[in-house]
Amino acid sequence: MESAMEKEVLENEEPKSAAAVVAGILTKECPSSRFLQNVGLQSTSQKKFNRSASALDAHVQELEYRLEKERQAAELMREELVEAKKKSEEADAAP
Repeated sequence: MESAMEKEVLENEEPKSAAAVVAGILTKECPSSRFLQNVGLQSTSQKKFNRSASALDAHVQELEYRLEKERQAAELMREELVEAKKKSEEADAAP
């Protein structure tokens, strides 16, 4: 995969994303694979099979954005839990 991503890019082309490289390798190595369809990166229609790289990148970026938001929310909840535990311990320690 890394070698496919490192291939020289023509002057008018954008570099391929990791998702686009994986899609290309999967379709080449195992054309009957339904992995990309199952994760929502490939349409079930053969006409839409060759989704543009920019559309695929946009979808991946959206998923990465959602994941980052969820991670931030989880971190905030962890911090609030730590604060609540400290307050509880302080209340238990006070006579």
